[in-house]
Amino acid sequence: MRVALVTHAELPDLAADDRLLLAPLASLGVTGVPAVWSAPDVDWAGFDALMIRSCWDYHLDPARFFGWVAHVETLGVPVWNPPAILRWNSEKGYLRDLAARGATVIPTTWVGPGDAPPLRQVLHDAGCDDVVIKPAVSASARNTWRTSRARADVDDARFRAAAQAQQLLVQPYVAAIAEHGEWSLLFAAGRYSHAVIKRPRSGDFRVQEHLGGTTTHATPPSFVIDEARRIVQSVGTALLYARVDGCVQGGRFHLMEFEALEPSFFLVTDTAAPMRFAEAIAAALR
Repeated sequence: MRVALVTHAELPDLAADDRLLLAPLASLGVTGVPAVWSAPDVDWAGFDALMIRSCWDYHLDPARFFGWVAHVETLGVPVWNPPAILRWNSEKGYLRDLAARGATVIPTTWVGPGDAPPLRQVLHDAGCDDVVIKPAVSASARNTWRTSRARADVDDARFRAAAQAQQLLVQPYVAAIAEHGEWSLLFAAGRYSHAVIKRPRSGDFRVQEHLGGTTTHATPPSFVIDEARRIVQSVGTALLYARVDGCVQGGRFHLMEFEALEPSFFLVTDTAAPMRFAEAIAAALR
């Protein structure tokens, strides 16, 4: 059996973390083949399944990426996660859906696209002094930034220009992330696999490693695992993989992101995790 581990042009041989899947897949009789989604010469129909992995450029041209997804759908080759989930998860409006299904989501004000009110008014209406602004379609914290009432007039032009281009999320700055970290919980075929705690570098609020953040294997409290599992189940579709990101405030888990499109699995942090995911892939093929 051959599975395409779909990546992007800057990582044609996969991210180092994803390469950890190759050996356990081979031990189960499955050949994992790196394949660049935008490459013109890939025989997608020659695979038994396509697994979206490090397609970390999709947000730069979503129409082109989802045009490719629509194309491979016509070939009858299974795509993981299902294309409908990929589309739904590509825009952060999914947070509203998960909130409606019971998840506790970081309070969010949605602005744009189009004419936006002044930033100072948005902060006043949200009752926030210190906020993080992020695009509804983005990855790796691209164009995610922090502002405050004290800087509202200075940052107003930047804010309104961004809101003209696409929908923005305005969320309160969560001090608990700098103090205690942000959890990422990984699920393989609906089963909890492992978790990491991510922390920003000193003076920053973003936890991504390429921005200086750190990632460490850790075991969350049981209530965090239970809530993350409930969020995965609330999607209502069988997922080969999912990652639930959030933080604990006031003794409750607050969802920040739900990743079912191209999340890092952080396999390097847990020696047993690559085999768990490989077994899930092999079972899906069967």
